Amino acid sequence: MSIEWFKRVYVYTKPFILMILLQASYAVYGLVVKSALNKGLNHYSFSVYRNAYAALFLGPFAFFLERNVRPKMTTSIFLKIMLLGLLGPVIDQNLFFAGLDLTTTTFAMAMRNIVPAITFVMAWIFRYSCS
Repeated sequence: MSIEWFKRVYVYTKPFILMILLQASYAVYGLVVKSALNKGLNHYSFSVYRNAYAALFLGPFAFFLERNVRPKMTTSIFLKIMLLGLLGPVIDQNLFFAGLDLTTTTFAMAMRNIVPAITFVMAWIFRYSCS
């Protein structure tokens, strides 16, 4: 077994290893959230903390790295961003945390993994194709 063989195996298996690590991190995240919810943390508060932490962590990167790329902030663009911000992460997280509070971690993580399949079925029903 040579170095080249290890490099080929690494390049071939890297996506699989990263996907396994991602799924493991989802499982750990579910367990941590379920533990916090069982100890009395409100799922609305947890959603606010999570979004605030993400904004504080990712905001400076977006500001400095995309300062010259982004278009001017008009009222129309601002309202679209606010609507997408409300519908996307806020409602999704609140529903996920409420479901996690009412069910088990295993069931909540299984439902989260089914989302791509449900999206595919809905696209098939509405005859939406990417091409």
